[in-house]
Amino acid sequence: MVQKNGENAEKDSLILPAIDLKEDKEYNDSEEKRALQKTLVPQAEKFELMDILKLISFGTPLRAAIEKISYMNTGGLIIIGNEDVLKIIRGGFSIDCKFTSNRLAELAKMDGALVLNSNMSRILYAGTLLVPDPNIKTNETGSRHQAAERASKQTGQLSIAVSQRTGLITLYYGNLKYRLKNLEDLLSRTRATLENMAKYKKIIDELLSKLNLLEVVGFVEVYDVVLLLQRMEIVTRIEKEVKKELLELGKEAGFFEMEYKEHTKDLEKELLLIIRDYKNKVSAKSIRKYLSNFSYDSLLELENISIALGYSSLHEKIIPKGYRFLTKVKSLSPPKVELITKRFKLKELFDINIDEFTERMGIDKKESLMLLEDVKKIKNELIAKL
Repeated sequence: MVQKNGENAEKDSLILPAIDLKEDKEYNDSEEKRALQKTLVPQAEKFELMDILKLISFGTPLRAAIEKISYMNTGGLIIIGNEDVLKIIRGGFSIDCKFTSNRLAELAKMDGALVLNSNMSRILYAGTLLVPDPNIKTNETGSRHQAAERASKQTGQLSIAVSQRTGLITLYYGNLKYRLKNLEDLLSRTRATLENMAKYKKIIDELLSKLNLLEVVGFVEVYDVVLLLQRMEIVTRIEKEVKKELLELGKEAGFFEMEYKEHTKDLEKELLLIIRDYKNKVSAKSIRKYLSNFSYDSLLELENISIALGYSSLHEKIIPKGYRFLTKVKSLSPPKVELITKRFKLKELFDINIDEFTERMGIDKKESLMLLEDVKKIKNELIAKL
């Protein structure tokens, strides 16, 4: 997408500051908190948007067409047709020809809207007038964008408006409005967001290592857990923004896709295991839902996460059930992990004698010896990584 000089891309990128672990105790009063409040992107992305971004990503015929329309400065209005759309068009020409990006761009030189069929394989009409209900609310000022927004709200179909003056491309889908970004801006934004995600991921890794040690020695406090959960939830929200940008980049995503997968690998799985380890009475599923539904102000207050877990004090000593640790023991099946967590606290496993373990587990001594050896091995590996 080409923009004229002086036109800035939409400033909604997610660029987060790096975190210094030394200042964790003062986090709630830090500049970082204020920065997050300003820069975090709303979490409730509509599922429809992700589908739409796949349709108009770089490398698709539709994106090629609207980029050409933007470049030519002719302006354009495109809508995906259905029966409801056909009811609000007036005049124009019935084309009913095969869709190609060049053909659509050429037809956009005519005044009026272009109507595509539902799977965007054919161009149905050109030079037609969209006449949606004028009482439908719109905040747009230009007639092209007003028609696009109202038509989409009325029909529930995707419409695309290309500004003749600026070349900016806006999508409308029901009540959703989304401004496409040009390739240079999108690449820059994605690079910056991934760099910040990498910084947060590094902090999460450090906090996980710290938690590993505290679990082994038996000195975990609620604070250690909720701080980690907070950072993991923040990265989860950044992840949604990056995913949206990668979808729009399409074939241009390249190396960014690999970076994204590296930063997000096992993140949600680890988060859920931590919740299962430290939840107090409330179900893990409910706690996960609370976290994801927290407003940003609520998420930034560690006490709120503590309450969601079922604790009243950040400095209360807590003992993990051992789910996260035991899933690292390859010889343990999920049912066996569940059985062990019901019969032992994690720290017990580090010191228990084999006879007691065998009796309480109801297994033979040979299997007990193998399991306890694996537990000891994992424990030593975690300590060695510190």
